[in-house]
Amino acid sequence: MDGAGLRPERVADDDLVPFARAVNRHFYDSEADDDVLPWVEALSTGYRAWWTRTDGRVAGNLGVIETTVSLPGGGDVPLAAVTAVGVAQTMRRRGVMAGLMAACLEEAVDRDEPLAGLFASEAAIYGRFGFGVAAPQVNYRVDRTRVRFVDPVDDRLVQEATPEQAHATWPRLHDRIRAERPASVAKHPGQWMLGITRDPPGWRGGASARRLVEVPGRGYASYRVKEHFDGLLPAGSVRLLELLATDPEAEAALWQHVLDLDLTTTVEVSFRPVDDTLPHLITDRHALRVTESPPLYLRILDVPRILSSRAYRGRGTAVLEVVDPAGYAQGRWRLEVDEGGAACTPTDRPATVVLPVQSLTGIVFGGIRATSLAAARQLAERRPGAAAELDHLLAVDRAPWTTMEF
Repeated sequence: MDGAGLRPERVADDDLVPFARAVNRHFYDSEADDDVLPWVEALSTGYRAWWTRTDGRVAGNLGVIETTVSLPGGGDVPLAAVTAVGVAQTMRRRGVMAGLMAACLEEAVDRDEPLAGLFASEAAIYGRFGFGVAAPQVNYRVDRTRVRFVDPVDDRLVQEATPEQAHATWPRLHDRIRAERPASVAKHPGQWMLGITRDPPGWRGGASARRLVEVPGRGYASYRVKEHFDGLLPAGSVRLLELLATDPEAEAALWQHVLDLDLTTTVEVSFRPVDDTLPHLITDRHALRVTESPPLYLRILDVPRILSSRAYRGRGTAVLEVVDPAGYAQGRWRLEVDEGGAACTPTDRPATVVLPVQSLTGIVFGGIRATSLAAARQLAERRPGAAAELDHLLAVDRAPWTTMEF
């Protein structure tokens, strides 16, 4: 069967359970009630589900979490957070995903959401839909036996937290961190539920139940521990799920706690910012094996709104010609920044740079330099030095970072 007649449909509330089972099936995960129903409960509101069906079976699925994302300088804009994208193995290469993505982007525009975002299991797919890297991030594999802290703090600041305590205070801490970082995605209430109180054994990968700790009112961390022995010697591993803090002392205390857990020798860490503090806290950076973490991809749907809403360090003018085959961001845009703020309007003036929409994302959120894109031939200067001028104009104080995958 070809892709003709396969049309995306919005999933009715009564069909969210079979939708969730299809999502898990396409990711080779369990379809048991214990592994599916918590997601359905958590995302019963503020979530839009799409699927394509044929002969009574789900050919493809896609979900959208209704949330917000931070702009450089603070402030949030609505975000269509795309998730749960999957296509049945027997229905690949028939336009199923392209149809689902087109439907969800069109709906985002209709709902006045200027951005869509996602994390990509297969990154090569999404550039053709206009998604570009907004927040590069890193992973660590830490040999904790070699970790010594340059200036240790009193790690007795760290206390165990109950789920009730976490729900009461952690969202406010998360929002404070987000205000300091571009491209930081707000957590949907259901994501807080899934990250704090829902923890079925099937989600643990053979590790412990989730552990919750905090420096009250200042920071928190969650992690799992997987037991292992090398002969008679303990060789367990820690899987850090999230760690953030609002001040340096609290952050150092949380890192000291996580990197000094009994019966463990390694700590696996994901989704850290490229300007993270951890390498500067320890005496031996070689204790950290650094690899690239999945970045946050964003897709700009409303160029004037995004460029007019973010903050800028100085003054300047640029004319950006954005190439967008889907049409949402296509056009020539004049960005003018002065002491009164920023304005972005359509223009007929000559472009200073020409770039595809997926390249625009990185420079707008500060995760990628315009000069790097020019060197990679993903941005063309129409005036010598225009890329460097953009780097100066669009520079950010802190690297973009979103603390969790969705």
